[in-house]
Formats: sequence, structure tokens, C-alpha cells
Amino acid sequence: MKTVIKYILLCLLTVNTVSAQENKESINLSNAEVTPYEVELTQNKTTHILFPSSVEYVDLGSSEIIANKVEATSNVLRLKSVKEDIKPTNFTVITNDGKYYSFNATYKEQPTQLSYDLTKFEKQNSKKQSEVLFKELGNTNPSLADLFMKAIIKKNKKELYIKSKNYSVEARLKSIYTQDGKLYFHISINNKSNLPYEVDYVSFKIKDRRTTKQTTIQEVSLKPTRSINDFQTINGQSKQDNVFMLDQFTLSDKQVLLIEINEKNGVRNQVLKVRDVDVINVKQIDRFSF
Repeated sequence: MKTVIKYILLCLLTVNTVSAQENKESINLSNAEVTPYEVELTQNKTTHILFPSSVEYVDLGSSEIIANKVEATSNVLRLKSVKEDIKPTNFTVITNDGKYYSFNATYKEQPTQLSYDLTKFEKQNSKKQSEVLFKELGNTNPSLADLFMKAIIKKNKKELYIKSKNYSVEARLKSIYTQDGKLYFHISINNKSNLPYEVDYVSFKIKDRRTTKQTTIQEVSLKPTRSINDFQTINGQSKQDNVFMLDQFTLSDKQVLLIEINEKNGVRNQVLKVRDVDVINVKQIDRFSF
């Protein structure tokens, strides 16, 4: 009897296995396709593509086309073919905001269009646009990180009272927020003079608060992974805000974070000193209303 039962169970198991294999459907990857843009290239003329954000990565499907960024800007890509009548090919572009673009390129001696402005499609394609994750941003996608930074500037709340003033230029650290293992520093520069203020660089350094002659000064430089704007030239009687994203860190009571803002070819440098309690008491971004 036991033998019969085992035989019946074995038959049922075999039937179920075969049925499961027959009912198993393959995944159709056409539903996951990234719709490519169509671009015409030629040898004797240059094609330019304007992207909504800085170009970070370019991969060409063929050595018969060449591409490089325009030196004066970071979001314009120029392309052309190296010879006449090349075979159809493709290329891929990833921009700083995490957007993924696919292109099909064909040769045409006289292209109908030589300039493409993809910023015109940013709003209507924003929900459909494919997006990549940058390693330095962790689990936060670039567009969400930019949204966080824009929300911080829009909120414009003075959580901290850390400022520096030098020759009618005032720098202020308004707030620090945290989200997904990242710290967001909201910095504002107010140029109260009539002379333009050109920023050379902004640096973040952790230093020992007190040192003696016998003690070696410990210094650690921190590199922001992202910022919403670039401090460049702040005209007279005007103000600029920026948000810098850094990997999460903490300070001991013997350390201080120095945010240095240096003027290009000038002496109106600013230093913001951040204490350990300022970093520990940061607030979450997820309470914002976007």
C-alpha cells in the first residue's frame, strides 16, 4: 500500500512540474525598452546636442563616429562621422542628473537638422525618462537629490547662526539636513559691495580645534558629491544660495569643520566654523513638502 501511495505522489509531482514548466511565460523585454532618439550625422558638418544637464558619460557604438563635449560648457555634445556613408550605429549618453539617453545615428550627406535641444523635452519626458544611480549617491537617485536641494533653498530656513563677513561680503551656513546617509549644507553668499565677487573654490576640512606646538595638526579634506548650483560670480548688491551634498560624518568635541570660500584674485575670503553639535543635531529632509 505504501508503495502505491509513493507512486501516486511521484506521478502528481511529475505532472505539476511539467505543468509549471509549460505555464511559465518568458519575460518580454520590449516593455523595458528605452526609446532612442534619431540623429543624422555627416562628415563635413558638426551636429550638436544640448542636454538639460552636464554630460558625464558617452559610449559610441562605432569607431566611425566621434563625439566630445564643447569646451566652453558641460552640457553640449558635438558629433560627426569620420568618413562618408557610414553604417547605421548608436550611442548612449548619461548626464549629471542621472538621465539615460539612447540614440540611433544614421549617415546623411545633408542632414535636415544639425542642432538638437533636449531641454525642450525635459518637462514632458521627465516621468518617462530612464534614470541611473551614481555610486557616490548611494540609494538616492540624482533627480531626487536635486529635488531635496531645491526644496532646502526654497524652504530657506535659518536653522544655524554660523556666518563670516569680510570686506562687505557675508557668507552664512543657514542649515544642515540629512537623508539616506548624506548631509546637505545650505550656504548663502551676500555681496553687499558694488564689486562682483568671483568664487575661486569652496572647500570642506575637518581640523583639530586646539593644538599645541608639540602636536601635529590633523586635517581631513571632504569632497562634496554634488551641489545644486556653482558659485561663480556674484554681482554687486546681490545674493546666491547653494546646497552641497557630502557623505555623512560626525565630529568629536575636539574637532571643527571649516568651510572655506575663497575669492579668485582677491582677499575677501570667508571661513565658516561648524561644531560637533551642529552636525549631530541635523534634521531629516523627508518632513519637507515638495
